[in-house]
Amino acid sequence: MTASYSSRGSGRPSVPILLHSGDVEEATAGVGQVFHPHELTRVAPVSRFEADLKAVATGPLVAGQIRYNSNSDLFCPSIEGYHVNIPLSGRLLSESNGEHTVVEENSAVVYQTGSDARILTPPNSRLNMFAMKLDRVAVHTALQDLLGRQVCGPVRIHGGLDLTGVDGSAWRTLVLNTYQSQIIGSMMVNPMLAEPLAYSIVVGLLSLTEHQYADDLATPAALTAPATIRHAVEFINAHAALPLTPADIAREVGLSVRALQRGFREFMDATPMEYLRGVRMKRAHEDLVCGRHDAETVAGVAARWGFYHYGRFSRDYRQMYGVSPSRTLRYG
Repeated sequence: MTASYSSRGSGRPSVPILLHSGDVEEATAGVGQVFHPHELTRVAPVSRFEADLKAVATGPLVAGQIRYNSNSDLFCPSIEGYHVNIPLSGRLLSESNGEHTVVEENSAVVYQTGSDARILTPPNSRLNMFAMKLDRVAVHTALQDLLGRQVCGPVRIHGGLDLTGVDGSAWRTLVLNTYQSQIIGSMMVNPMLAEPLAYSIVVGLLSLTEHQYADDLATPAALTAPATIRHAVEFINAHAALPLTPADIAREVGLSVRALQRGFREFMDATPMEYLRGVRMKRAHEDLVCGRHDAETVAGVAARWGFYHYGRFSRDYRQMYGVSPSRTLRYG
C-alpha cells in the first residue's frame, strides 16, 4: 500500500498533513519528514503493516497523532528543537541520554534540542501517541519574553512531565483540543486565535517543566509604572484587529511578559488578554450596531473579532449589553 501524503491551505496558519502507508520504510520516512528523522528498530509481525499520521503545522508548532498497528520501537538520534510525546493509549518506555521514563496517558515525556530519543512499546500494545515538535527559536523567544532578558544556550528541559494536576491537565486539554480543531479546519484557520494559542502552549510547557530558568519564572516580577500600562492599553486599542499575544504587547512597551501581567492586574484588574477581549467585544458591538441585518451575520462579526464559540460570544455579549447580538444587528 502506498503512502497518501497531503496538505491543504499552505497559505493558512494551520496545514493538516495526512499520511497512510503499508510500507515500513515509507512510513518511517514520511513521519520523519514531519517530525525528526528516525528509524523503526523493531516491528512486531502483523498480517498487514499499517501506519497513520494526522498532523498539523501552526507557526512554531507541529503536532500530530502517530499510530502503528504493530508493536514497534523507534530511535531518533537527534532532536531538533524541543519535542513532547503523550501516549493516547497504553504506555510507552522512553530512553534519552541515559534517562529512562515510563509515560502513560496522563503524563508526557519531553526531549530537548540535540538529545537522542528511543521509544519502546511494551508487549501486547500498539504505538499510539500524540507528538508535538516545538521550534527552538520560538521556545527561546517565549522564555526571553517571560524573563525580559536574553537567554543563552539550550533550555535544559527534558524527562517526564506529570499532567494529572490542575495546570498539567489544563495544558494537556489545551494542546489536544487545539490540535483537533486544526485537523478539522474549524476556528483554527484564523490567526486571530491560532497564533495566541500556539504561544500559550509554549509558555505553558515552560511553566510546567523543570529547567535552569524555572526559579526565575517563579519569582514575582517587578511592579510596573502606570504610564507604561497606559501605553500598553493604547497599543491594544490601536491594534485589536491583529492576532496579538502577551509577548507582542510586552515588546511594544519594553516589559517582560510577567511584568506586563502584574501591571495589568495592579492597574486594570484584568490580564492583558482579558482587556483585549473586552476591546474586541466593544468593536464587535459597534459593527453590529452599524451593520445591515440583510448583509451581515452575527457569526461573521464575531469571527472578525476573534470570537469563534458562538454560544459563549452570545452569552458574554448579552451579559455586557443586556440584549442578544442578533437583536442588536436587527434593530441597532
